[in-house]
Amino acid sequence: MGACNFIEFGKGKTADEAFETLVHEAMYEYGHDPYNGTISTTSLSRKPVKVIRKRYTPKAQQEAVKVAEADDWGEKWESRAIDCGATKGGHMWAFYGWAAC
Repeated sequence: MGACNFIEFGKGKTADEAFETLVHEAMYEYGHDPYNGTISTTSLSRKPVKVIRKRYTPKAQQEAVKVAEADDWGEKWESRAIDCGATKGGHMWAFYGWAAC
């Protein structure tokens, strides 16, 4: 049993909505193994969401990676959310942390 860091980007009106979509996609792609090394092995942190932009641009993804690195990728088996800015139909969210693998 170990952990590997990850960062995933998804769109949704809320962090919860985007997180659930990414978890379901990961489970579809990699199965229900509790050690598959994806976002599906984590739970969404209830820490405050970090906001890095009001409007989304591709540069926001690079900024999100820097935030995750500065936070040492967070805690094991927990996804922390970053609001990368508004897009058409919602917000772009970044989730990072340590997945079980």
